Amino acid sequence: MKNFFSALKKRKAIIGIVVGVAAAATTAYFIWGNKASASDYITAKVERGSVDVSVSATGTVQAVTTVQVGSQVSGAVQWLGADFNTEVKRGQVIARLDPTVFQAQVDNARANVTNAEAAVQAAETEITNQQANLAAARANQEVTRVQRDDALALVKRYQEIKNVIAGRDIEAAQANANAAAARYQQAAAQVNQAQAANAAAKAKVVQAQAALAQARAQLQQATANLDHSIITSPIDGVVISRNVDVGQTVAASLQAPTLFTIANDLTKMQVLASIDEADVGQIKQGIKANFTVDAFANETFAGEITQLRLNAQTVQNVVTYNAVIEVANPEMKLRPGMTANITIPVNHRENVLTIPNAALRFRPNLSEQEQAALREKMEERRKQREAQRGAAAPDQAQGAATANQEPSPRPGQQQEPAPQQGQPQPSPQGRQSQPPGQATPGGGQTPAANATDEGQRRQAGQMVWVLISGKTVEPRFVRTGLTNGRVTEIVSGDIHEGDTVIIGQTDAGGNNNRQQPTSPFTQRPGGGPRGR
Repeated sequence: MKNFFSALKKRKAIIGIVVGVAAAATTAYFIWGNKASASDYITAKVERGSVDVSVSATGTVQAVTTVQVGSQVSGAVQWLGADFNTEVKRGQVIARLDPTVFQAQVDNARANVTNAEAAVQAAETEITNQQANLAAARANQEVTRVQRDDALALVKRYQEIKNVIAGRDIEAAQANANAAAARYQQAAAQVNQAQAANAAAKAKVVQAQAALAQARAQLQQATANLDHSIITSPIDGVVISRNVDVGQTVAASLQAPTLFTIANDLTKMQVLASIDEADVGQIKQGIKANFTVDAFANETFAGEITQLRLNAQTVQNVVTYNAVIEVANPEMKLRPGMTANITIPVNHRENVLTIPNAALRFRPNLSEQEQAALREKMEERRKQREAQRGAAAPDQAQGAATANQEPSPRPGQQQEPAPQQGQPQPSPQGRQSQPPGQATPGGGQTPAANATDEGQRRQAGQMVWVLISGKTVEPRFVRTGLTNGRVTEIVSGDIHEGDTVIIGQTDAGGNNNRQQPTSPFTQRPGGGPRGR
């Protein structure tokens, strides 16, 4: 029994030692294991190269002139003179509708014209008769006037010699004068009646002439409908679409149905590109554009933007503008309706410093001790720089003051960024010092700094992290220019060709802030135009 308890105590002692060693190993891992080394970072070199910024879009290949040939009249298709891919000339007959109904309408309208012409002749004859009646009435009126005047003269004569003639003769002469005056009034009324009949006959002539004009217009309409039953090509071109067959009835009640679609000249094509509203400001008339089509994926076609239309297209709250790209098609490879994947170069930089965009997004995960050491180091460099300035000679004070200021930017170069709140302060060698209580190199920015407007941050510059001496990381502030979504141009800053910038951190380094895919709707890094 004693040996049993002795063995049990030894076993407990061994277990305690094992547990202690495991705890010490775990503690050591958490203390020293998280310290990053050069192998813990994913790095890239600062290189010189070119930055090409382009706008990507999609569009549809179309013929420059495309005409839809329709029918203005309804009827059954009797004959077709063109098919798909048929080359046609202007005025060539390409289809006929059944003309039976249209020919009957023409015959009926022609008969109506003949009838109206006869009515005009009858009305004109009636005018002749009424004019003769009017002349007879006027002659009769003249006769009665003469008779009236003669009777009145006789009465006057009898009145002068009434002493030598009987009174009965004077009374008889007066009665004859009254009768003659009445006949004259009757003749005048007959003249007025003949004039009215003559005016009515003239009105009938005008009415008959209007009916004749109406009949002739109906004849012209019927003839036009008969002519429209013959479908001709309005342009020289190629039939790219045929929508009817022989025997099919086309109805043109509300709108003309499309029978054929004819493209004018397929050796000259155009691409109707949809440009996003965010990119339309970079597109100008005369810019060259390149595109590919799925049918010839390994071939790039070149064109030129000839028009940027002001009419906006809104589809699912996405606003786009149409740009017309003209392209030559001598080999007839491009066909109407093809989908084009378009690339429009809008900016270019040659022989500039470039860094990967991931370097602008990276933030290291440093321990508090490393952050404190980094701040202390950068603060020491700042003090050294201030001491060097204070020791300068009086005659060099102006030069030292000028050196302390930010240099004036050269043409095409921006000024050095001023540090923002929550960002490290510049050190004598261009390094950045971190004031206490602000954003830490490893812990990101404070909430106030995170609330800073993106535009102000870009104006003030951006921060990248450089790996030096194998294991030391330091922040550097740079001003960015153009970006194509992969690399960004460095306009100014304390960074040089060949420097090693950090673009990521491995799991061995304990990085909890690994790069995540960014949304295409977020602000792209870099100070230049957005590229695709």
